[in-house]
Amino acid sequence: MLREFKGIIDTDGLCSFAQPATVAPGESSSASSTRLLFWAVVEEKAATKILRELMLGSRKRALMLLEESAVSLGSR
Repeated sequence: MLREFKGIIDTDGLCSFAQPATVAPGESSSASSTRLLFWAVVEEKAATKILRELMLGSRKRALMLLEESAVSLGSR
């Protein structure tokens, strides 16, 4: 099943990745020139793999998985 996610990417990789209802209110306004706010649509299985890599501290690998598996990806 497809799910929508929002998050933040910086020069070190994926910073955060969560469904819109779980994103902290202040998180969406914390963008700077080195951070990019994004939204993505991915399959649940892919989201689980991305979150696992993010929790393991593999931010670049998590971003690579996101780029490979996103059905739709955009920025705000």
